[in-house]
Amino acid sequence: MKSSAMPITTESARVGQTRGPMERIYHIHEAVSDGRLPNCSTLAAELEVTAKTIQRDINFMRDRLKLPLEYDELAHGFRYTADVSTFPVFEVGAEELAGLFLARQALESVRGTQLEQTMREVFGKLTRSMEGRVKFAWGDLDRAFSRKPGGVTKTDLKLFGKLAEAVMAGREVEFGYRKLGGERTETRRLQPYHLGEVDHCWYLIGHDLDRSSLRTFAFPRIRALKVRKERFTVPKDFDGPAYLGTSFGIWTDPERPDFKREVRIELSGYAARLAQERRWHPSQQITMLNGAGSRVEVRFEVGRLEELVRWTLSWGSQAKVREPMELKDRVAAEAAKIQKG
Repeated sequence: MKSSAMPITTESARVGQTRGPMERIYHIHEAVSDGRLPNCSTLAAELEVTAKTIQRDINFMRDRLKLPLEYDELAHGFRYTADVSTFPVFEVGAEELAGLFLARQALESVRGTQLEQTMREVFGKLTRSMEGRVKFAWGDLDRAFSRKPGGVTKTDLKLFGKLAEAVMAGREVEFGYRKLGGERTETRRLQPYHLGEVDHCWYLIGHDLDRSSLRTFAFPRIRALKVRKERFTVPKDFDGPAYLGTSFGIWTDPERPDFKREVRIELSGYAARLAQERRWHPSQQITMLNGAGSRVEVRFEVGRLEELVRWTLSWGSQAKVREPMELKDRVAAEAAKIQKG
């Protein structure tokens, strides 16, 4: 009689070393999804459990998770009889649920791009770590939560990857760039220091070699990127988040990158209520001007004022600029232009 190729191991011998039930189920799901046609014996050997344990897992997947699992007698293995693109269920805590939902939203945002498969693999690793907890279906999440980000720009993922590598490796880059008010594309040579996302758009910050100063570039306007061989070292005193912190949005004075001034704006009515619920800038401070909270003063410390002109006008008559006078004049001038049509 031939001996079995699979070693005989009791359940008790595996106590403390076997994988959790959900981790086993994920393994089975992947094996079936990959078209490997696994059976109880092969899966038991891979997961170091008994064939009876695998059969219980298979029954759970079929009966409780409602997965279309079927045993193929001719191929001697399990297969799916219908498409199973995402695993159906999880149980998580409140913080994990929020993180999981946002991660899935990120996955949806790259659907149809070359990054989709990579993101799916990363997401799969994330969800597999939540072994042994089964509670809700993805459909329940989609019905309960949604996001509607406004003004989202399309990001070239290949460009993002090349720039991220250049930043991490400290290598100079060269690209074509057309400024918002520019009439033509110019060649820029840069030592890339930092990548930052502001208002759903990615920006590159670095030392412009031709202008000898720090400059900021919006991803959608970068063309024909080349990563050069020349290397550089980011100055120790450069802090990307701090650099972005001097602007209300993204615009920073390249000649005075550390310059800040205090801005004071009075908001009333619904604007005052919203100001108490939201944070638009790290330096934001709110002072109540009446007991009802229907009048507040919002203070910021920023450099350039262009983005604050737009922000102030967005509140209409609910906003009044107190300081500085330059901002008050700019808002008034812009409002006059709007009124003229």
